[in-house]
Amino acid sequence: MGTDFEEIGALSSQSLDWGPGGPVDEKNRSQGAILYNEKYGGYDALFLAADEPVVYMTFDEGYEYGLTPTFLSILKEKDVKGLFFVTYDFAARQPELVQQIIDEGHVLGNHSWSHKNYSTLTPKEAAEDLMKLHDYIKENFDYEMKYFRFPSGNFNEQTLAVVQSMGYKSVFWSFAYQDWLTDDQPEPAASADRIVNAACPGNIYLLHAVSQTNADILPEVIDRVRDAGYTWGDPAEL
Repeated sequence: MGTDFEEIGALSSQSLDWGPGGPVDEKNRSQGAILYNEKYGGYDALFLAADEPVVYMTFDEGYEYGLTPTFLSILKEKDVKGLFFVTYDFAARQPELVQQIIDEGHVLGNHSWSHKNYSTLTPKEAAEDLMKLHDYIKENFDYEMKYFRFPSGNFNEQTLAVVQSMGYKSVFWSFAYQDWLTDDQPEPAASADRIVNAACPGNIYLLHAVSQTNADILPEVIDRVRDAGYTWGDPAEL
């Protein structure tokens, strides 16, 4: 793997949690995302994309809740490409959906084999977990993943270095909200407003694909963000 675990072990192991919020700048961009881009960009970590009127759609796929086909249908209808971060559990149980994601021109991302908190793992354990899913997808789908998303946004400097040493870019997000509780879904109209109002140059949206609310409002959200002057970018270019 070409990874110097001894050198990486000298880096900080302090656990960090990412969840954007707080103040924004004059362009509506998360100041925390800008700061972390500057602080951790040397590890190929991305919290906010380039300062252009382009935004990106990403989904976390820890498990399937019967809604991914709906999201794929909407993206196809609206001509939007998504970045789907999958775990081993999702890939093993839903091979047809993984293949559809690939076949329809979306990007498949690595969301870890085990969905463990990576800041609790040693650099070697993190590398093995990430590459276990990488190799599984390569072997079963002939697809080479290159984007990683830390489970729950938990990371430290050591694991950022590990991910980079595996040839990956760590893609975080600039917008997320509490949409993953399947039995306590947020109200659709307010959620649509919240997502649209978060639009800013380089915004990386994180939506959970288990959310019925997201499935209901996604067509409207895509159109309204476009009407606000933004282009939905291809995540393959992140």
